[in-house]
Amino acid sequence: MASKSTASESEEPEVAETDVEDLQEDQEFDVTRDLTADNLIKDYVIASVAASIVPVAFFDIAAVVAIQLRMIQKLSRLYEKPFSEKLGRKVVYALAGGVLGYGAGYVVAASATKIIPGIGWMVGMVSLPVVAGGATYAVGRSIVKHYEEGGTLMDFDASKMRDFYKEQFERGKDLARRAKDKVKPESEASEEAAS
Repeated sequence: MASKSTASESEEPEVAETDVEDLQEDQEFDVTRDLTADNLIKDYVIASVAASIVPVAFFDIAAVVAIQLRMIQKLSRLYEKPFSEKLGRKVVYALAGGVLGYGAGYVVAASATKIIPGIGWMVGMVSLPVVAGGATYAVGRSIVKHYEEGGTLMDFDASKMRDFYKEQFERGKDLARRAKDKVKPESEASEEAAS
């Protein structure tokens, strides 16, 4: 009988060890996925900033939306969630229009100023990259939060994300300003080298 109780006691620690190992692997996977998602979002913020600098009116908006859709597609793959371009567009438009109603109009107006020769491009260049980068960051963080809570694009509710999106938009604008400032000296250096 003593051997029976010893056998059952020796089995319990093995199960506990396996559970601990599984938990550690899950935590490592979550950390890796979180870091990957953060880096992915930052890469797409930089791409949005660069796309919004393009001096062609309205092309910049289309490019930023395409960049955001690609980001959502990559995040969907990372979180093993289904992706649909149609649903992705709805999410982007719902967040940008519903949460930043005035911001969406501002983006269109800033893009339209690029039609004006000379000064128009400069006006659009001043603030549009920051807004585009901030919006891209906020969209990415909103998608990640929704996915981590178990949601999919099909059940995404922009109205529930309103406060979170606004908070992330402000953080994203800071990131976009830094990216724009970093891109600006590099583009000036390349212009000087070309002269």
